[in-house]
Amino acid sequence: MTTNSEQTKAHAWGLYPWHGQSEAERQLVHPDDLERFSLLWPYCKVLQRLGEAAEQGFIVLRYGESTFRVRPELFQPIAPLAFGFGGEVRLRRDRERTGVVVAIHWHYKQARPFFLIRCGQRRAAGRYWAEELLPRLESPPQLPSSRG
Repeated sequence: MTTNSEQTKAHAWGLYPWHGQSEAERQLVHPDDLERFSLLWPYCKVLQRLGEAAEQGFIVLRYGESTFRVRPELFQPIAPLAFGFGGEVRLRRDRERTGVVVAIHWHYKQARPFFLIRCGQRRAAGRYWAEELLPRLESPPQLPSSRG
């Protein structure tokens, strides 16, 4: 049985500052995932830890639709995110404009994530901070009932 803290740890968001420049760093990625992980270039990207891999000593990280098996040594947890991959959002300044989160990057200088979204078939120009986005489906404000 898993506890809430184990589930939170298993599905944590975090950074994996991997460059893959040295043989030691390449050993941190499962050999079957190395080529795809190299193409992702995970530095400055926010990944989701899905839990332990079937292969001992590896964890599973997700970025978008892709998963990767890596050694846990480089994983750096961050605070939970306001929006995850595939999250439906709308812009706070233009509430009619909606989109889907397709990428999550980390701004090291500001120590916080920013989101890239797709509006329809096109990726929106620019990046968005969490406070610039709202969930797409927000409950309408409740009007007071008037009984008469």
